[in-house]
Amino acid sequence: MTSMSDLDKISANREGFNLRARAHMQSSYYDVEKFKQGYNMLRRLEQEELGDVRDRSLLELQCHIGVNSLSLARMGARVTGTDISDEAIDIARELAGELDLDASFVQANLYDLPKVLDGEFDMVFTGYGTLSFLPDITGWAKVAARYVKPGGTLTVVEIHPMLTLFSDVGGELRVARSLFQSRQVHHEMSRTYADRIDDEVEVEKHSLYGWRWSVEEVLNALIGAGLTIERVREVPYDARQRLPLMEPDGDHNWRIPGDPIPLSFSCTARRR
Repeated sequence: MTSMSDLDKISANREGFNLRARAHMQSSYYDVEKFKQGYNMLRRLEQEELGDVRDRSLLELQCHIGVNSLSLARMGARVTGTDISDEAIDIARELAGELDLDASFVQANLYDLPKVLDGEFDMVFTGYGTLSFLPDITGWAKVAARYVKPGGTLTVVEIHPMLTLFSDVGGELRVARSLFQSRQVHHEMSRTYADRIDDEVEVEKHSLYGWRWSVEEVLNALIGAGLTIERVREVPYDARQRLPLMEPDGDHNWRIPGDPIPLSFSCTARRR
């Protein structure tokens, strides 16, 4: 049997996220009804790292159904969002129209984005759960950097790769895999994520392909793309419950008791 190419895997992921996009209208992670009432869907770390976005042009890469992009529009940014899923982009446009928010959305495979989107932005942003669906981290960094204006910034907020290496065994953390081996991941999925594991949403069975990237690889890719790293953070909380032992912290984040490992990381890079 011929092995799948990265392009085939990207295509499979697009089909998977088309299925997930409509399901996520009922997911507690996105809480669309609460968002419609004015709630800011950006998580704490995202808000802290982006700071004041008023009157700034901002591009969100891999924006999914657009609730972060539209929250940024509410905060005063001039927002463009992009995603590979046409279903997700349709939802983002529907929400923007329904709520009368000034944001535009572009459907594209990230690596092909320069073919359909021109211009540069004061800020480029990518949030939780995006980099692991990209087979070429160096290529991602080049595309992202291409959209940063001179003097502008690229902000990344992501799941810490340390978290992906552990399993919950009887309420205890156990190392289950290596970051330096089995770098590619394939899952057959019939449920999609929510804020809590118990609230996951059923969805038609689909395949998802992923790639594990270390913090080192992400930072070096950005440096190689000509950006200057200004700040890196590692924090002991995450945007949702990924392991049963994780507990809510009262600030719309989840922690492992005792804060033993970093669960999220962020970096800000600038184009000089």
